[in-house]
Amino acid sequence: MTEVSAHSQPEQLTVKGKFWSRMPVWRLLAAVVSGVLFSLAFPPAGLSWLGWCCYVPLLALPVSPRWGRRLLTGYAWGYLQSALSLLWLNEVGFGAGWLLALYCACYPAVWYVLWGALVNWLRQRQEPGQADASLPAACRRADGLLLVLYGACLWVGLEWWRSWFLTGFPWNQLGICQFEHPRLVVSAAWCGVYGLSFLLIGSNLALAGTLGQLLPDAQGRFTPHRLRPWSLLFLALSLPVFWLWGRGAGQAIPADAPTIRVLAVQGNIPMCRFWSDEEFQLALDTYSQLTIDSTAQEPRPDLILWPECAVPAPRQYPPYASALAKLQAQVRLPMLIGATDLRVPPGGNPQEPNVFNSALLFDAQGRLTAAYDKIHRVPFGEYVPFGKYFPWLVDMIGMGRDLTPGRSYTLLPLPQGGLVGVNICFEDVFPEISRAFTRRGANLLMTITNDSWYRESAGSRQHLSHVVFRAAECRRPLLRSGNNSDTCLITPFGEITQYLDNPQDGNPFFRGFACYSLPITDAWGETFYTRHGNVFAWLNFAVAALLTAALAAFRFRRHAKLLKAIAPEDA
Repeated sequence: MTEVSAHSQPEQLTVKGKFWSRMPVWRLLAAVVSGVLFSLAFPPAGLSWLGWCCYVPLLALPVSPRWGRRLLTGYAWGYLQSALSLLWLNEVGFGAGWLLALYCACYPAVWYVLWGALVNWLRQRQEPGQADASLPAACRRADGLLLVLYGACLWVGLEWWRSWFLTGFPWNQLGICQFEHPRLVVSAAWCGVYGLSFLLIGSNLALAGTLGQLLPDAQGRFTPHRLRPWSLLFLALSLPVFWLWGRGAGQAIPADAPTIRVLAVQGNIPMCRFWSDEEFQLALDTYSQLTIDSTAQEPRPDLILWPECAVPAPRQYPPYASALAKLQAQVRLPMLIGATDLRVPPGGNPQEPNVFNSALLFDAQGRLTAAYDKIHRVPFGEYVPFGKYFPWLVDMIGMGRDLTPGRSYTLLPLPQGGLVGVNICFEDVFPEISRAFTRRGANLLMTITNDSWYRESAGSRQHLSHVVFRAAECRRPLLRSGNNSDTCLITPFGEITQYLDNPQDGNPFFRGFACYSLPITDAWGETFYTRHGNVFAWLNFAVAALLTAALAAFRFRRHAKLLKAIAPEDA
């Protein structure tokens, strides 16, 4: 039975019992629950509303005063949420999802350690006998709001850091889970996905801070007082801003804009690390026949689009080059295809050409007119970092040889005055690439991707959730061409339309084709994000860094005073 005894301070009560005495266990359990809820906010479950409250179970509990325990709790929380949301990555083998989660978990762990340090410092200042002179009165009255703002800035700063550090992995940032809500997604035109991440982590902190006032602290002490939900002021101020931003969602396309009809072909063919003649022929026959069938219909398209590495062979492979020439002679239409391309550098060995992952544009006569080479390669997929020092790693994970990175954000000219920037696969999770295309004059964006590596898992849908923000950030129509699923058109305001799936059962893993009318216009203008990039994320990082430095200085001064107080006086 729980015992309640009076504390030395009349307004405080102490709660004793087995439940609260095992706080480390409950924190780890709350970390597990929060990690699971986070993963459910993303595909395949797609319960996006959980993004607003998934971390409340952990953040509402008292924070440990020991940084080591906070680190353990934060890492367990981060690892579980990363591992569960990256389960699809295990389809490629090597336990890739489990391994990558080891790295991704570091960021929630660092966040929880630093945020918990501020929680403990504020708590110490409120204890009897502590001097409050160094804590501004406004912070004493609204410490919950301070915790929310610091936590939100720190979270966004770490998300931004993860987006570029060690080549970057900005996958499943918190704001991404809202990709199906255009009125929220459109805010990316100002601050990228980081604005939504700021709002969602702030919501979690605000709700947890209010709920936490109903719970005892880490020592089991409960102080009855009137609730001070200052942290909820964060939501009261933030939500109207996002609502106003969202008023532009669904804006009509200019009526006088010319259009280009693009025929996207989706073969839905399994991929392999090393292709065989049978697999090559299957892919070639499938894409060729779908292209012939689709172009037999009226009206005919202006452009045929194949996804990344639609046929698993370099375009110079004689059977591939011959079959492609015959196909183009039959359909007499421009084609934009994803393929590997072999080129010998000046003065290089013809027997060892460079290998590029490219988007190749052919005219109606089958002549190559333009090409974009993938710039941001996938680590351990398209190249092995430090492979020359670890050849055993190349043998175990590598694809035979590293791909050569592209050097230029080349725009491909299309009919009707279209200029398209093509993201190849993983590139579309990096907003800087689509932004670079747009700043160079692109009035269309595309993604060609091959997610069939991950079979019928959530990988493709999660991939789609990121590209929605690229369309809204740059305010450009974006056509996504998938090898096995999730071919669709995304409006300049982040709305997914004309989804290609099985008309009988709605299965997205479908072999077929669809024709898309893309408006060609410069009326979209240039967004704040296109002009200034991640200035919102940089600002959050700077604020978090300054507050962290101030917190470290306060703690250092406190320890110095304690040492001075216990030091023996000079004789």
